[in-house]
Amino acid sequence: MLSHTTALEVMRRPYFPKHLATAEFCPTELPDAMPDASDLECAVASVSQLAGVEAPFHVLVGDPACRHRFSLVRPHVFQGTLPPGSLLRLAPGVRCASPALLVVQMAPFLTDHELLMLLCELLGSYAVDPGGETGVVGRFRPLLTPGALMAFLDALGPARGTAIVRAALPSAPVGAASPMEGKLYIRATSRFASGGYRLGEIALNDPVELERISAGVRELRVRKPDLLLLAPAGEPGAVMPFRGVAFDYHGAWHSRDPLQVKRDTDRANELLADGFKDYVFWKSNYDDLDCMDDLMAKVRRDLGLPPRKLSTERAARERAARAALWAELERIDGVHWSGFTAERA
Repeated sequence: MLSHTTALEVMRRPYFPKHLATAEFCPTELPDAMPDASDLECAVASVSQLAGVEAPFHVLVGDPACRHRFSLVRPHVFQGTLPPGSLLRLAPGVRCASPALLVVQMAPFLTDHELLMLLCELLGSYAVDPGGETGVVGRFRPLLTPGALMAFLDALGPARGTAIVRAALPSAPVGAASPMEGKLYIRATSRFASGGYRLGEIALNDPVELERISAGVRELRVRKPDLLLLAPAGEPGAVMPFRGVAFDYHGAWHSRDPLQVKRDTDRANELLADGFKDYVFWKSNYDDLDCMDDLMAKVRRDLGLPPRKLSTERAARERAARAALWAELERIDGVHWSGFTAERA
């Protein structure tokens, strides 16, 4: 019964989503004995997603009396009843935590922002791929939805981790296509005192009907800015600077592909033509606190939000919090987790 970070590695491997269909019919009774070396060898041989996953393997058992460590295994115990959909069948004799159960299992071991980034991946359209050129691979659809996760938390009851996940879910990025989109979302929406810019509700990769500007032909197309902020309703008769603001994060690969450059330019023009101001963020912009502060002040103006007047002391506190939040998010790579520092995560 694979769990915790081993289950997360399995979920990131190709073809894992096909196993999601087994959740409804998979037995939820936990093993009352630890696997031995031969059991693990059989599991690796029968489950393609375990190829290359290094020991120790995190496993879940139902009897604390049988829990013991050896070099290949890190055991965890759950004493209680798991609701249907908690486990997935990978192969005969090999099961894995579902994405919803995984979040609950991992939550007590993570910092607040690590949990948000784990939710970002499972609720998004990417999987972390440390060995890949861009560090991620795309998914056709998320492994989990907010509604499904909330239903699972209700069914699981007051188990360890459920309250933590329930509290974090409203702040989680939903629909992100990369970790950097999620991190930009967290910085843009978090409270001022927590190091954010508190720009309100932001939609990630939300389809927007826009007019395409191309060769003088006006046609409707669906475009997806990475992050979209709608301007709040103003006073009756007030003229708002823009209908909203779009954020697009550009990784290094954007500049290497001429076709991608053209697509990005076309999209920015379409957004502007439909009343949305498009801001492009490169990693150098994201890392520059002065640049981010300046850009976010302009975003507030574009959205018709009032300028902020702060005392020198408060301004210094908030700037220090923004620097700390940036540093904390930079540390999170989706591979190393604070609660597993004593062993391989």
